[in-house]
Amino acid sequence: MAVKEFVEEGLAAGKITVLRSRDFKGAFDAAWWPSILNGLKPYDCPKNLRNLSNSYFSQRTAVHSSNNISIQRTVTKGSPRGSCCGPGHWNTPYNSLLNIQFTKSSKAVAFADDLILAIRNETIRAAENISNIEMSKITAWSGNNNINFNEDKSRVMIISRRKRKENKDINIYLNNKPLQQVSTMKYLGFVIDDKFKFSKHISYAAERCSKLIHSLSKSAKLTWG
Repeated sequence: MAVKEFVEEGLAAGKITVLRSRDFKGAFDAAWWPSILNGLKPYDCPKNLRNLSNSYFSQRTAVHSSNNISIQRTVTKGSPRGSCCGPGHWNTPYNSLLNIQFTKSSKAVAFADDLILAIRNETIRAAENISNIEMSKITAWSGNNNINFNEDKSRVMIISRRKRKENKDINIYLNNKPLQQVSTMKYLGFVIDDKFKFSKHISYAAERCSKLIHSLSKSAKLTWG
């Protein structure tokens, strides 16, 4: 809904919106422990909980044994999925990304490890320039927190309902590589199209329902004749 409201405000004003999805390499598994511990200080985390986290992140190893061979490695990052402290440990450094001073025409939206950055402007070229500036800020954050993005899975899309002809090719870079430009983008289970009509999502949902109904039908026929 946060993304929807931001895009619709731009469409109502006749602006174009650039959406960029960012894919983390490893996500929760890539949470760097020094970054987590440093991030706890500004939030006035109680000393006993900070010491508990520091103890948990100290002298940890991973061991893999197979065919009488055992390999041991020192572990320096990772926020255990499914654990009580996992989401909090991930959110501590991740929240600093959302608090970056972006421009007024930009908005970062995140849910768990799914991040999308939206930029709206009057022209595509201006949105392209702002996008690359914002990208450099996020790249600097990733370097400071020892978290990498996967440029091969990150995407960029222009949303516009303008009827006039204009060049909609856009060059956004991540790790000095241009991001793939697409006409549809999936975010949190929703298929977003470049016209923001959600017709592609309806087709996607209908197709999934049809497959499920056919599967149920086959199972029912075997049981009920």
